[in-house]
Amino acid sequence: MLRKIRRSYIWTLFFLLLTGSVLLQKPEAVFAARDTAAPKLTVTQNTAAPTNGKVNVTVKAVDASGIKTVKWAYDKKSASYFKSAGKALKVNSKGIASVAYSANRTYTFYALDKAGNAAVKTITISNIDTKAPALTVGMSTKNITNQDVILTFSVKETGKGIGSLQYLTGTKKAGDFTKQAKSLNLKTVSSDTKKGIYTYTASMTVKTNAVFTFLLKDKAGNKVFKTVTVNNIDKTAPVFSYTLSDAAPTNKSITVQIKGEDSESGLAAAYYMSGEKTIEDFTESARKEITLNSDGTGSFSVSANGNQTVLLLDKAGNSTIGAVNVTNIDAQKPTLALNYSALKQKATITYTVKDASGIGKIKYLKGSNTSTTSDKWDSAKDVSSASSFVVTSGGTYSVMAEDKAGNRVIETIDIQLEFKAVWISYLEFASYGKNGFTEESFKKTVNTMFDNVVSLKMNAVVVQVRPYGDAMYPSAYFPWSKYISGTQGTNPGFDPLAYMVKAAHDRGLAFHAWLNPYRVTTGSTDYSKLSKDNPARVWKEDSDASNDRNVLSFGGNLYYNPAVKQAQDLILNGIREIVTNYDVDGIHFDDYFYPALGSGYKTNFDAPEYQAYAEVCKMNNVTPMTIANWRRYNVNTLVRNAYSMIKKIKPDVEFGISPGGFIDSLASDQAYYVDVKTWLSSNGYVDYICPQIYWTFSNSTYPYDKTLKKWLSYRTSSTVKVYVGIATYRAGSTLEKDWKNDPDVLRKQVEYGRDTGLVDGYVFFRYEFFYNKTTKPGVDRLLDIL
Repeated sequence: MLRKIRRSYIWTLFFLLLTGSVLLQKPEAVFAARDTAAPKLTVTQNTAAPTNGKVNVTVKAVDASGIKTVKWAYDKKSASYFKSAGKALKVNSKGIASVAYSANRTYTFYALDKAGNAAVKTITISNIDTKAPALTVGMSTKNITNQDVILTFSVKETGKGIGSLQYLTGTKKAGDFTKQAKSLNLKTVSSDTKKGIYTYTASMTVKTNAVFTFLLKDKAGNKVFKTVTVNNIDKTAPVFSYTLSDAAPTNKSITVQIKGEDSESGLAAAYYMSGEKTIEDFTESARKEITLNSDGTGSFSVSANGNQTVLLLDKAGNSTIGAVNVTNIDAQKPTLALNYSALKQKATITYTVKDASGIGKIKYLKGSNTSTTSDKWDSAKDVSSASSFVVTSGGTYSVMAEDKAGNRVIETIDIQLEFKAVWISYLEFASYGKNGFTEESFKKTVNTMFDNVVSLKMNAVVVQVRPYGDAMYPSAYFPWSKYISGTQGTNPGFDPLAYMVKAAHDRGLAFHAWLNPYRVTTGSTDYSKLSKDNPARVWKEDSDASNDRNVLSFGGNLYYNPAVKQAQDLILNGIREIVTNYDVDGIHFDDYFYPALGSGYKTNFDAPEYQAYAEVCKMNNVTPMTIANWRRYNVNTLVRNAYSMIKKIKPDVEFGISPGGFIDSLASDQAYYVDVKTWLSSNGYVDYICPQIYWTFSNSTYPYDKTLKKWLSYRTSSTVKVYVGIATYRAGSTLEKDWKNDPDVLRKQVEYGRDTGLVDGYVFFRYEFFYNKTTKPGVDRLLDIL
């Protein structure tokens, strides 16, 4: 049984193997009747995104009996079309074929299996875009502008739409557009997806000139390059500069040469206005145009110093305000003031000159020449390098100052190497106005005297205005003089000093106010004869015992105490009011200082004040001065303070003293205490000393020539002048033999002084004796040489 089963299994297996072999050798025949299904056909494209390249289409055909052929054709086709048409594709072993298309279109694919079944599938490609978009760039303005330029972009796309609009500064290539490229924001204006038409806009603000490269890419990758050059922006203001036709001082107009530079848009116009202006001031009616040359230069004329404002405009509208400062035009002539001082018969002429442009030259001529164009100035003496010059002869001198601009001014000055003055004392006033003066009579008397002084060839008067602690002017300190009103303390109703100063100056005469500093009375010590407002009487009669010694009685006369500060202050206050209130040329002290005290000098007069001083020195372990030196110190203190005060008020007012000519007696310990050696050798005490040398050449004690030489020998100061007091009143008198017998004494005295080359002037005592019968012969000879 088992053998039958095995034998049956073997025969079955053999049959199966035989059948399979037959099937493998002829499949169509075996299965043809069994395959009626169409092949499975799939068609796919490699991208649906927009592209400007080809689209690859992959075709896959699968069938049980196998694929016989795969074809494709344009547009939509039926299977029957492919029996005799279509383009065959090469299919790989997996039934896959591929084809690339460069145009949008509908494509039909066909697959035929071995059993004769066919499949058809279509695909429409619409994402291919090879057309570049259109890019148009506009500018807000192509004209020169100082504003930003707006670039506007208009984009038209026929395709799938725009991807981006980027830019770089400069001329660039595609490879330059990396991450550093800047993108512009595109605004969609219209979008027709069916037709594939799109429009966009964008804008960009450009602030400075530059070249820009723009890259426009659509979504398919098509590119448009556009280079745009912006070169019409000019935000830089023009550069202004100027020069003057003449930088040196000039009295003529100046041409202002301007230059404007604008390398971008170029200059359009230039204007100017006088003064400091802003751009708002440059209205069409106010401004003045400057004609510009091709190189940007122009000019305008200025005739006066000051600021000029220039406005430059470039073609872009930028403006520059430029300031022109002209300071070198000087059409004004200089101011020139002349003064002089005479010393040792030489005059030093000093000039003060001021001018805006500075002084170019100073020249002088002897004589009067007031013509600025005179040829004589070409050969005149040039003294530009100094502030003064010295002349050795009197007369008129002309001084010309020319400034650096060429303006000239001339001033003349009359030089008097000698001070020639007449003393007019209270005795003249007492003689001509016995009971005082009315204003009219006083003026008449003064006019006569001063006219006569001029005819005497004098150049000054020394008038006694305080003979006895009184005043010939309204004083805050001293009573009215009786020689004006007739009674001390009575107001005459006018100001005699004011009139005398004016009358003197009107005649070319200098006026020196003559004061007796210490003298209160002579020949009387009766205080009741003084006016009630007289300081000497006030101090005497008040209840204050401390001021009782402000006034001292000696030798039948009253004196202000030289040792008391309150008395000195009174004298100084009187000087101050004269110098402050009147245009006097000098303050003049005469010889009344300390009186001659005699052998009792150590115990009389102001000896008590000296003792108080000595006690203070003793308490302070200081050696006191001798009483004589102490008295000289008191006088020196008054003199020094008077000089200092006068110079502080009016530096040009002179201060002089006329001591007695007996020079040896002045050094005595018993009298006067006049320290003339100090005054003649030091600055800060006096401007002049006028010793009264009233003796003839033959005088046995004080011969004129020797006495004068001694006085001159004491003068070592370079500023103190020496005048000589001449005793006109002694001519023809019996005081000395030569006065009586020699009418040439006065003349010889002046001539001798001139011959020394050191005497600075002469003062003659006194006015009345120029018109005296006894003195007339000597005076006449004197006048011949004055």
